[in-house]
Amino acid sequence: MTTAIPLRENSRPLTETRVKNAKPNPRPYKLVEPGGLFLLVQPSGTKLWRYRFKLNGIEGLLALGRYPDTTLKRARELHQDARKLVADGINPVHHRQGEKLQTNLSTFGNLAASWRLVTDGRLRPATIKQRERELKNDLLPKFQSRPVASITRAELAAHLTNVEKRAPETARNLRTHLDAIFEHAIDVGLLTANPTPPRRVLATRRSTHHLSLPSERMGNFLRALDASRINPETRIAMLMVLLTACRKNEVIGAEWKEFDLKGKSWTIPAARMKAKQEHWVPLSEQAVELLQELRKDTDGKHLHLFPNRVDPTRPMANRSLNAVLERLGYGGESTPHGMRAAFSTHFNKLGASVDVIEHCLAHAPVNRVRAAYNRHAYHDERRSMLQAWADYLDHQRNEL
Repeated sequence: MTTAIPLRENSRPLTETRVKNAKPNPRPYKLVEPGGLFLLVQPSGTKLWRYRFKLNGIEGLLALGRYPDTTLKRARELHQDARKLVADGINPVHHRQGEKLQTNLSTFGNLAASWRLVTDGRLRPATIKQRERELKNDLLPKFQSRPVASITRAELAAHLTNVEKRAPETARNLRTHLDAIFEHAIDVGLLTANPTPPRRVLATRRSTHHLSLPSERMGNFLRALDASRINPETRIAMLMVLLTACRKNEVIGAEWKEFDLKGKSWTIPAARMKAKQEHWVPLSEQAVELLQELRKDTDGKHLHLFPNRVDPTRPMANRSLNAVLERLGYGGESTPHGMRAAFSTHFNKLGASVDVIEHCLAHAPVNRVRAAYNRHAYHDERRSMLQAWADYLDHQRNEL
């Protein structure tokens, strides 16, 4: 349990005399000035200058030095510099870390850390964690202490091909990281050429198709799902994947604020879409009924439709729906993503409009020239198609 450090409020600004004469207490205490600057007096007698700030609603703490090495006058100067950074939306702690790295970027480890400071802020937390893990496991152990200028294309190529033997996808990610890190080295004037090997040093990624349940097996699957003792929320999540033809991650990460149940529509923000473009999904009568049932059962008290059981502030675990298929005996026949293929196959067999199918699937048009001229969003057609798909699934479920 953290013990709060008491404040000593000052009716007037601090003076060198007051700072110098501040005596230690059994517990640490603060002498504060306006604007977040304070002197932390430790029981040992150590006196530390600190600046407490808030940026984007999050509190931060910047160390400004130790008294008397850092005088009151100097602490105020450093405090003002830091306040200007905060006013410009810059975290002064991160700014200082960046300055320290810039003074010694000659090693790969420091260069990679500098690159991350510049780029991490634009990424999702999950992407940052993955990148951090890949650097820690497969790049830093070998190159961290190496002078950047001494790293050659040949040894990078050899290292990537070794990683590829056990983890092809990781090797491709590492090559992307290396290319960006060495481009950063060029940007800061450390190098004039990028030693990252070309993509051809790694095998071309093979396209894999997700297993898709044949239409004649769809009824059996739906009946098995309805009869199972699976958590009701998980069951609804699986049905929403089917009814909306959306990707698994789009469904399990859905938030209530994205839905207009009266208007029977769901708008997925660009940040959650694979193509980074907002996607409008018309909801069938069956989908709306499921969502109303879900809201009634959960009172809509969570941010997500399908909250994580361990941490309700996060969405359902990524493998939950795959586990449902495995539990029902369909793991070898389909994946959640494969349900989209079942939707596409069904309507392509019927000779339906390819444009409408692809819009439902949020696919980028293959023919870019035609796409440039065809701005029609097919809202009515998509609503009719998804309603027809929901009716077809009901028919399959009820046909014995």
